[in-house]
Amino acid sequence: MHLLHSQYGKSAVGLLKIFRDGPIHTVKEITVSALVTGDFSSAFLEGNNATTVPTDTIKNTIYALARDQFRLDGIEAFGLRLARHFLDKYSSFSGITLELQERSWDRMELGGVPQPHAFQGSGNGLRTAMIQADRTGEPVVSAGISEFEILKSTGSGFVGFPKCEFTTLPETTDRIMATRLHGTWRFQRLPDDFNRVHTLVREAFLEVFATRYSRAVQETLFQMASLALERVPELDQVTLRLPNLHYFSYDLARFGMTNENEIFYPAPNPHGDISATVTR
Repeated sequence: MHLLHSQYGKSAVGLLKIFRDGPIHTVKEITVSALVTGDFSSAFLEGNNATTVPTDTIKNTIYALARDQFRLDGIEAFGLRLARHFLDKYSSFSGITLELQERSWDRMELGGVPQPHAFQGSGNGLRTAMIQADRTGEPVVSAGISEFEILKSTGSGFVGFPKCEFTTLPETTDRIMATRLHGTWRFQRLPDDFNRVHTLVREAFLEVFATRYSRAVQETLFQMASLALERVPELDQVTLRLPNLHYFSYDLARFGMTNENEIFYPAPNPHGDISATVTR
């Protein structure tokens, strides 16, 4: 028997940090997973833990470094600092993959006045990052957004598709378009400001979705990714997944009532699922 591949680490390490600027506070809540590869065969084959750094130590390191190394320059930057620390610290580690998620806490406004230390969850979308680093070259950095729900009530259609004896879907030039967006973008060179890139990509996605007529989800996906690549030269590829959130017109005719595209019912499953990667 041969050990083909192994990795281990700590997943779902959650932490919240309060950044204090006098009375003005900023809250950041993240989850970190760190998986390492390296010289661990003795642990698998002989039960010898001489090269196996405890996963509890990995967890504690994330919390300890967060005090000084987790800053307001983006989870991508924090992930890079963690990767450098682990590879510099432990000679048995040959590589590390860090996955980070950030939950958004927005500052409350009361009567139009921003509150210095009160926040509310946005409830829509997680910021994500992945760092893949080893001892042979530059780290590969990807960032993204997931679980981001967007909807428009018109400006979408679907016509001209193949039909057979099992086709029941009618053609339409006016329908609801809704999705739970999952997107990642990969850097060909690291930017000066990860936060700026996140904002630019997100705005590109939303601009296409909101303002361009969609003849197909596939077309909209390609246009969203293309605009992000146009506006952020540091990126070399964008991957998007756009599962449909279906809302179907409810039949009110049986009650002697009309429904002029006003009343819909959600039908979450089954749903269409479209994904693609766009490069330069």
